Amino acid sequence: MALLHMCIDAELSIIVGHMNYQKRTTAQRDSDGVQTFCMQHHIPFELRYQEEPCHSNFQAFARKKRYEFFYELLIKYKAKGVLVAHQLDDHLETYLMQQEKGLIPQTYGLCEQIEIFHCPIIRPLLAYTKSELEAYCKRHHVPFWIDESNMSDEYRRNQIRHTVIAHLSASDKHKLKEEIAQKNHIHQCCQKEAEAFLSTWSYDCDSLLKQSSKLQEYILQAWIYDVCHKHISKKELNTILTLLHQPQNQYRLIDNCFELRKEYGLLSLSDGKQESYSYTLDHIEYLSTPYFSLCDKGTVIEGVTLSKHDFPITIRSYQSGDAITLRFGTKKLNRWFIDRKIPSQKRKLWPVMVNAEGKVIFAAKIGCDIEHFSNNPSVFVLK
Repeated sequence: MALLHMCIDAELSIIVGHMNYQKRTTAQRDSDGVQTFCMQHHIPFELRYQEEPCHSNFQAFARKKRYEFFYELLIKYKAKGVLVAHQLDDHLETYLMQQEKGLIPQTYGLCEQIEIFHCPIIRPLLAYTKSELEAYCKRHHVPFWIDESNMSDEYRRNQIRHTVIAHLSASDKHKLKEEIAQKNHIHQCCQKEAEAFLSTWSYDCDSLLKQSSKLQEYILQAWIYDVCHKHISKKELNTILTLLHQPQNQYRLIDNCFELRKEYGLLSLSDGKQESYSYTLDHIEYLSTPYFSLCDKGTVIEGVTLSKHDFPITIRSYQSGDAITLRFGTKKLNRWFIDRKIPSQKRKLWPVMVNAEGKVIFAAKIGCDIEHFSNNPSVFVLK
């Protein structure tokens, strides 16, 4: 309500969006109060009753539904962004929760500007304490209501609010705010270094481990977040780094669904799903795919000579059991991968050509079988 009054005072063109979760008996009181205030000041008011059942963490569920609602309003009114009234106490609580969980977040505490679920979010009140905003409302005769659920200790944030934040003086709060600002400055410098490293990194373990221990953490955290969209704890990062220092190949499951692998000195990170592809052609055509290209030029080992009996040909990803007949006998592709220390993640997408009979006649980097070799290849397959 303090923020709303400040917006009116600044003569901003605004719309008010209110989400009623119907979780407490006084929720309708709040909705009615805000709506009445908006009517008195001729401000467009949008009310949404959340009636979808929640089957998981309610706070995460409520946050998602709230911002989905805000995004709808952004589109409907062609608005530039969403102003939310998080204040200094919220900022400090978030920081203390991050510290407790041992996370390396994108930002310590709350960002003044951020995008959440496609919504540009601005938090203009982070310099004010909750008590200062209450005093503002009383001074300007702005009505406000207390959310009684904030009084309980059901959520960890409330526990920190009551046992830590409530006992800090105004001076203590501003000192903690400065600590967060300094930490964010160092944090941003490390993030930039990590981004610079990742921009040229070829996923080799040795170059990662040559960085400072602090930068190693930031690089891993940034890389994992880019792939998994998950922040992991410092404890988990240390466990991963311990594994990476071991000479053997290593495997680690992250967040119960992402696979981190160290194989032959290279690192890979995937969601564990078996990606595959298959392209079937009735005739020779030059094309480019994310996995291979068919061209009219290439090296000897990339060439294959096809006859009309080979069609339709299929170029697909490697499958377990694939083998090809070479001059010196039949070679299993899996054995070739092992001999050349090809990581399993790369093996999954290795291009293999089979003819109409389903026989493997070509494999990338190995070449074609003896029946399909000539000095005038029909086509070249480039991995």
